[in-house]
This record gives sequence, C-alpha cells and structure tokens, in this order.
Amino acid sequence: MTRNKSVANSVLVVGDDKLAYSIATNILAAGQRVTIFAADSTAAHLAVQRDSPQTIHQLDLLTELPDTIPCQLVVAVIAESLAEKKHAIRQLECRIADDTIIAINTDSISLDQLQEGSDVPARILGLNWTYPAHQTYFAEIICNAVSDSRQVDWLEKLAKEKWGKDPYTVRTGFSVRARLFAAMVREAGYLVAHGYATVESVDRACRNDAGYYLPFAGNFRYMDLMGTYAYGMVMKDLNPDLSNATQVPPFMKRLVETGETGMASGKGFYTYSDDGVDYWEKIYRVFSKEIFELMRKYNHEEAIDL
Repeated sequence: MTRNKSVANSVLVVGDDKLAYSIATNILAAGQRVTIFAADSTAAHLAVQRDSPQTIHQLDLLTELPDTIPCQLVVAVIAESLAEKKHAIRQLECRIADDTIIAINTDSISLDQLQEGSDVPARILGLNWTYPAHQTYFAEIICNAVSDSRQVDWLEKLAKEKWGKDPYTVRTGFSVRARLFAAMVREAGYLVAHGYATVESVDRACRNDAGYYLPFAGNFRYMDLMGTYAYGMVMKDLNPDLSNATQVPPFMKRLVETGETGMASGKGFYTYSDDGVDYWEKIYRVFSKEIFELMRKYNHEEAIDL
C-alpha cells in the first residue's frame, strides 16, 4: 500500500531512555520538529527541557502511536533484541509514508536481519549514537546492498550538516563501533577473570592511555603519530596471547544474573549510592561538554590534507 509522502523536517524519536531523549535534544538543535514516543512522557519532557530549554517548544510527546505518523525520519532506540526491534519496525511501517526512513540502533544484530520481512526493506538503516548525543560527534550509519543509496546520502548529509556529527557509514550491514568495543571488553574481562588485573587497574589503563589519545586521533592516526613500527612489533608478539573467548566471563554473567547491571541498579563493577549515581550523571554531562569543545578545537578534518 502506498501512503502519503512524509512531512519534511519532521522526526519521530522512539525510545524510553536518556539516550533517546538526548537524541531528540540534538535533532531539536538543528531546527527540526521532533516528536518523542515514550511510555514516560514526563521524563522525556524534563530531560529535553533540562538540556535545551530554548527548543522545548518544538517538541511533541506521544504515549501511543496514532494511525498515521507524517514524519520524514524515524529514529528508534530499541533494546538489543531482534524480536523487539522487528516488532518496533512492524508497528512503525504501517503508520508512516513509504519514503520515510527508519533509522534504528543495532550493535550485535545485522541490518539484513532487521530488513527481513519488511514492507520496504531499502529504507531501514542502522543508526548508532552515543550518550549524550547532543554533546558528541559520534554517528554510525549502517547500510547494505539493499539500502536506498539516496536515503543513505541524505542521512549522511543531515548528520554532518545539521546535527553537527562527524559521521561514518558502514556498508556491510553491521556495526564497527560494537566490534571494536567488544574486542576491548573481551580482553579486559579475560584479564580480570584470570587474575592478571583488577577492574580498577583496567579502568586506569584505559582512561589514562587509550582514553587520553582516542578523542584526538583514533587508533590508526595515533600509530602514525607514534610510529607504526613499534606497534607492529608489539602486536606480532602479543596477538597470540590475546583472548579469543566466545563466552562472557563468569564474573560478568553473575552481575547480570543478580541484577547488578550498573548505576541504574546501584551496583555493577562498582557500588553506588543514590547520591553517587546523581553525581556521576552530572559530572559525565559536564565532561562530555568539555571534551566535545576540546575535540572541536583540534578538528582532524581541518588538518587532514596538510
């Protein structure tokens, strides 16, 4: 069935967490009209009002989906479950125009799986963000051979020119960010599980080395800066000893099984009081703003052709 064309400059954000709310804030700052579909509309409104009070008048809220959603783009932030993501896609497809893009987050699930059974598979794209979306350059666009190249180009341009992102596009249907992060976490988990390092030591190693240079250059440019020969020699000797585990370490499984899932539960790898959670949330937003400005100051795009 062909539905009416989408309404330009209108975006629906689907999600019930702080990442979704910060995405809405980011898009509102670009001058676009945003509707958030969330079970907790009060929390969504308060989050956007806190971070961007000057754009709150451009925000609409929904707790139920209407029969017709006249938007140009749907940004969905759904739990990492194939069943839940496909359910969300089905709920959206019967309500939006055929030329509306569905840009959905996906880390471990391939775009091919999300497109399967869709009315218009070419318009389903992967789009990953990081929190707080309105204070980071990160945007990962995921497409494949089925994707509509014009829509991919449009989304790239929108992310770069309107949302203030430094986007990249993965054309093989899966997330690069997720694999890089998972590889680092796998090795960290292995070191802790086998008693080679503590959680605190791993965090300090990441924060004070990789965390120091990654916002400036990224892995490959940093190796260029330091000299690739040394890294090649280290990797030659070290790679055979790195973890190739295919399962989550037991100590991490126990955290999930006991509900110790991080700050939201008051305990994860560390323990947090209610005041402690509020403190970390507050300083993380401050830190993100400051590191965002520092990255803007040392913009790698400006020096890329020198």
